[in-house]
Amino acid sequence: MTHRARADLGIVRPSDVAPTPWANGFGVTRVLAARPAWRISLAEIEGRMPFSPFPGADRVLIPLGVEGLTLAIGDEERFVPQHAGAVFRGEDLVFADTGRGSGSVVTFMTRRESGRMRWRVRSVDGAITEEGVDVAVVLRGDVMVGTEALPPGTVIGRELLADVESRAGGTVVLIHLIAHRMASPISLPFP
Repeated sequence: MTHRARADLGIVRPSDVAPTPWANGFGVTRVLAARPAWRISLAEIEGRMPFSPFPGADRVLIPLGVEGLTLAIGDEERFVPQHAGAVFRGEDLVFADTGRGSGSVVTFMTRRESGRMRWRVRSVDGAITEEGVDVAVVLRGDVMVGTEALPPGTVIGRELLADVESRAGGTVVLIHLIAHRMASPISLPFP
């Protein structure tokens, strides 16, 4: 599946996308949605692992597991709990540590020159009705499209957000994509 095809789908589940190696070869990821200026992926982390550098990108990491993880960004180390977002630059030297276990994290990146993402983690009880949401990512709970339960890590495009609801309370991250006016539309996709 190409970056373009993933971006055009209304719903992309992690099982819809084959895992690919990180650029540095230390882990695997599933690129769930992408455009030349941004991408959303689900990465698997086991133990202590260095992240691949992405110069010129702004990055967000959100742990899915209840254990969270420890993130070392340069000389600073901090614990990132489940469903909390950690923001860092693609140039930063970053290590993620799940301890003795493994975990999944939702990550999204934007090219600084092209735009940015505003995001918010939100509990959902009922429909997603907020204006200006371009993409939602399921973090946990009973998030449904019709009668289908969507697993954590599922990306939902704007055109299907009106069909999504949570009957028993779910958690999603809502993303609004903001393009810079002078951004070049011919930037290369993230590797």
